[in-house]
Amino acid sequence: MEQRRWDNDDRFTGVSDGSAMRPAVEDLAAVMARDGWVTEDPDAHLLPHLRAAPGWQVVAERLTEDGVYEVAARPDESLEGIDVHRAAIRLLSVIAEPSFFVRQSGPGTFECVTGVMPGDPPGYATHGHLVRLLISEWPGR
Repeated sequence: MEQRRWDNDDRFTGVSDGSAMRPAVEDLAAVMARDGWVTEDPDAHLLPHLRAAPGWQVVAERLTEDGVYEVAARPDESLEGIDVHRAAIRLLSVIAEPSFFVRQSGPGTFECVTGVMPGDPPGYATHGHLVRLLISEWPGR
């Protein structure tokens, strides 16, 4: 099993654990578990922002039974040469709220949680969105 964390890693270990930010992650997980936390109507709340993002064409979207908003998007040639992970985060950032988590879960698949925690500005009730971005046909490949 490979021990390197990147191509020229020669330490094989980091400088700390992740405890410094763990409470915020746990708080987000706790509010996500609340019944009704996922906001209704992502076509109205999210889709206009995703469609307006430069370099992308939204080709399909649907809300799954478990509250995940699946969005299929195709990049245009303006994104050629940009790392797919960074480009996906840039697209998802147009719908980012005060809490924002993105994970690449597979080739061309990015899962995002974004929402408002209790006490976050501008003072709305806690709510959020679950988004699965599906990217196809990366330019230059």
